[in-house]
Amino acid sequence: MNVKFSLSCLICLLLLSCSKSGYRDEHIQYQKVQLSPEEKKIVDESLKGMHEVYDPEMKMLTSKLNGYNYHTDATVGVFHQVRSSFSYAVLLLDLGEEQYTQRAFDVIEKTITLQDQDTTSKSCGVWPYYMEEPLSTKKSPIDFNWADFNAVSLLDVWMGHENQIPAGLKPKIKNALILAAKSIQKRNVTPSYTNIAIMGTYVTYMVSHLFELPGMKTYTQNRLKSFYDYTLDKGGFTEYNSPTYTIVALDELFRMKSHIIEPVAKQQIDSLYSIGWQTIARHYHQPSGQWAGPHSRSYSTLVKPTFYSILKEASNGRIDVGIEEKRSDVKIKHQIPEYLMHYFLSPEYPRIEKDVFEKLEPQTLGTCYLNKDYALSTANRSSLWNQRRPFLLYWGSVQSPKYLQVRFMHDDYDFSSATLFCQQQGNRVLAGLNFVSNGGDKHISIDRLKDGKFKAKDLRLRFEFGNIANTEVLTIPTSTNDPFNFAIDQMQFSIQLYSAELNGLKGHWEKGGDGKTSWLDFVFYSGMETEFDLTKITRAVAGFTFSIDPVGQNPVMKKTNTSEKDGILKVEWNEMKLEIPVKPLAPTNTFTGIGV
Repeated sequence: MNVKFSLSCLICLLLLSCSKSGYRDEHIQYQKVQLSPEEKKIVDESLKGMHEVYDPEMKMLTSKLNGYNYHTDATVGVFHQVRSSFSYAVLLLDLGEEQYTQRAFDVIEKTITLQDQDTTSKSCGVWPYYMEEPLSTKKSPIDFNWADFNAVSLLDVWMGHENQIPAGLKPKIKNALILAAKSIQKRNVTPSYTNIAIMGTYVTYMVSHLFELPGMKTYTQNRLKSFYDYTLDKGGFTEYNSPTYTIVALDELFRMKSHIIEPVAKQQIDSLYSIGWQTIARHYHQPSGQWAGPHSRSYSTLVKPTFYSILKEASNGRIDVGIEEKRSDVKIKHQIPEYLMHYFLSPEYPRIEKDVFEKLEPQTLGTCYLNKDYALSTANRSSLWNQRRPFLLYWGSVQSPKYLQVRFMHDDYDFSSATLFCQQQGNRVLAGLNFVSNGGDKHISIDRLKDGKFKAKDLRLRFEFGNIANTEVLTIPTSTNDPFNFAIDQMQFSIQLYSAELNGLKGHWEKGGDGKTSWLDFVFYSGMETEFDLTKITRAVAGFTFSIDPVGQNPVMKKTNTSEKDGILKVEWNEMKLEIPVKPLAPTNTFTGIGV
């Protein structure tokens, strides 16, 4: 009898201990957040800027807008942010200081109320970007991703601080999480939407097991398997080689690795995590410290300092470039698989990395040539949306990296309807450019051209040189199609614009800069605002050759051979070939440029 009583007491103590420190069953686990003094210092530093924009009356963070933004009607003014308010609350709780606990729960309670909780609404479970822009009156497209992003924050609260949540708030968080998860399940994004496919899988997996939702359990198991099979077949993530979204994917996969322990799911997650790190490792250029291209989506051409902090921590300090800026979410602690460490510590140069980013026709292929001086990369086909980097060159040092990026500018903003095609052999590139008649303007899909028409004051092809302040080092040719070259950092850049046509306009070369970045522009049009109709323009095509060599090498450069037949411009140069339609086409047309 005493033995039974003692055993019962032991079980009660174990259960009580588990409830205080976390939870574990055969599928999921989590623990109360307990940061080290160093981690608290990082979080405290991150919170300083957030404290400054906290509105104690509305119990949310504010943000000033000063122009065009994706997904929002709002353009100018002060607005109360949903996602950053949730993030703020999580950091306040993670910091663990009693003075901020009530503020954190006030923020959560207020911001939850902005979720669409009308079960008859198509956006049920989703939050708006701002308090001032409710979904019910929103004119711009609703961002359904806000169910995923904000649910992740609420899961951080639930699993990391469960015992602190006030009794009255707990059912509200539970309800918000279930509604968000149901929205995610109903939306059911395809595996090609990488970061949201992963994030939504994480949310639905955790919510279904936390709150015992059998149907959602089956759904999320199938969803993880589908994404796993898709990614293995593709050989990587759809948002290929993306400095932005590969890190986002790895962050979410790390959350899954931390909280999902069911053996089959764990094996799939570990494999996906390795795929993400393999992408980074194969494209890391050690001399410049840059993540070489081509990039499907990138918010900044040069990597941010936080990237180096990730590498340092994920390599246990072995990758240390002397630049460090910790991220605020200190709970994410990446680890580079050991078999990839040689790419970072003892890379082989020169080498060429080839990628098949899209297997289906028309294929998307990537080429990246890396040596000790530079990394030159191209995609065989890509739009020139401001998040794409289909032609990208890095050189310089970690402390002073430089780049060359090709862009097409419409009134000083990247024109998404411009399409670039490239063939690359080592240090040489043959490129062609044309336009799609029903593509986007600033964004590839949100602001599509109506009937192929757009107004413009300025249209130009730009060769942008990042961290090159002195425009005097750049040269422009005397005539449009003349080859020209110039030297920077003991390297010779050679360019020839072999074709430049846009509705009969006579363009010209010019160079410029802003004190930090310099550029060479071929200006197709600059003047009074005028309307262009890509459905009626019969000739809109451009192309150039590019090579980079050590100064003094002076290789013999072959001339381009061009011919045209049936509206197709055929170009040959240095054993590379391109075929480009001279007339703008709809992107649904399968003939969008061929590299032979």
